[in-house]
Amino acid sequence: MSQAKGTYRFGIRRQMTLVLLLLFVAGGCILYGSIHARLQQNLEEQIVRELQNRQENTLIYIRQLLMLQNANNDAEGYRQISEDIVQELKPLGGRNFCVLDTDGRYLAGSSQLPEEGSGNDLRQALEGNAAFTMTWPDSDSMLVYFSMPVVIEERTLGIIRYRLDTSQMFSQVNRSEHLVYQTTAAVFAFIFILLAFFINRLLVPVWKLTEISRQVVRDLSREEVNMQMLAQLADSGRRDEVGELSRNFSVMLEMIGSQFEKMQADKDQIVKLLGSRQEFYNNMTHELKTPLTTIQGYAQLMEADQGADKNLTDQGLHQILQESTRMHQMVLQLLEMSDKGIYMKRQPVDLSLTAQSVAQALEIKAARYDMHIETDFPESLWVLGVEDRLRQVLINLVDNAIKYGDSHTTIRVDGVRKKGYVWLAVRNRGKGLNREEQEKIFEPFYRVDKAYSREQGSSGLGLSICRKIMEEHNGLINVKSKPGVQTIFYIRLKAETGVRIPSGFQAKKQK
Repeated sequence: MSQAKGTYRFGIRRQMTLVLLLLFVAGGCILYGSIHARLQQNLEEQIVRELQNRQENTLIYIRQLLMLQNANNDAEGYRQISEDIVQELKPLGGRNFCVLDTDGRYLAGSSQLPEEGSGNDLRQALEGNAAFTMTWPDSDSMLVYFSMPVVIEERTLGIIRYRLDTSQMFSQVNRSEHLVYQTTAAVFAFIFILLAFFINRLLVPVWKLTEISRQVVRDLSREEVNMQMLAQLADSGRRDEVGELSRNFSVMLEMIGSQFEKMQADKDQIVKLLGSRQEFYNNMTHELKTPLTTIQGYAQLMEADQGADKNLTDQGLHQILQESTRMHQMVLQLLEMSDKGIYMKRQPVDLSLTAQSVAQALEIKAARYDMHIETDFPESLWVLGVEDRLRQVLINLVDNAIKYGDSHTTIRVDGVRKKGYVWLAVRNRGKGLNREEQEKIFEPFYRVDKAYSREQGSSGLGLSICRKIMEEHNGLINVKSKPGVQTIFYIRLKAETGVRIPSGFQAKKQK
């Protein structure tokens, strides 16, 4: 038994600390992104509100100038009063605005604005839409370029373009953002330290339990269990999950001891199974040798006789055919036991009719030993399966009942449908099976005492094949036997419902 090492390259504490750290980092990044996006959105909304007010005031000033100057409400009138517009708009724009015509050409202004950052807002204004562009000359300042078309009485007269310094607003947003980040980081750090402290306190008893379990592993490597250690685990005194873990660990060690005993019993069973296999090989060698010896003997006699004795020739051919047939059946059984299972389409099968057919076919063989087969099926028993495979099971069970039953007795084959299942039983009277034989009867290669069988040459595979077929059909096969009184082999299959039964089609009791 390999012994666990006492140190860990990546223990629970490090794992939990790393997970918490990753969670806090991920949470901080998500929070940072959310706050940053929200503050930027608020900044833009504030700028938009201010620009909307500026646009409304600008149009009011220009409309009043046109009226006072008696200028035409067109592009030419707008050009004539462009210098007056500059004077009137200085309270709104200071020195950072200009008046442009409908093609974007400079007419007048406190200064001609540079082209930096001006592409998009000016293009939008030329298309009839008010727009603005934000630029950041450095990390502490922000400029907004605002271009608006001058539209009066549904006529576009020109364009007014502003350059606004919003650095103060930008700085306020930055200060708020930094304050939120610092506060959040401080709260996260405090929570992280607090959680790390509680995790450390939580893991202290786990480390102690680990040390105790390591000592138990050393004891188990010497195939012994320290009962004092178990008592220490069971009486940890804790009433939480760790205490329950300790008590469960103590119970687990006790169960390990019982499992050792079960493993030993399984080992003995495996040894017995290997012995059964060897017995099977020995039996098969004997069973194959016997017909081969018979075939070889008659073949040598027939070769030496050269057909002179017709009786000898007929008898030899009969024996050779009989023994070769027996060998062929034995080989087929071996092939079927080694078959991994081939899918066959399942169909509704009336198991009562199949059983009656098998009983009729084997009635002649039963009569040979002064036995009789009686069937009793009060109703049709429909199941879903492969009829040939299910017939093979019934043939095997009835044939075994004939082989191992007493003479002058009746073999009963009956069945019922109960609680969604079809039950079918084959009963005979004979020597029966003791408890050990009942436990092993379905094992491959197992055979009961051949002295109680009417026929020799059984390979011990028939009932194993039956169990394999029943497993293919998700069914059950078992045996109950009272030695010297009665033996019952029974099978159980799921009943098939919704089968349409032709008129007058009903299983009956046969004797």
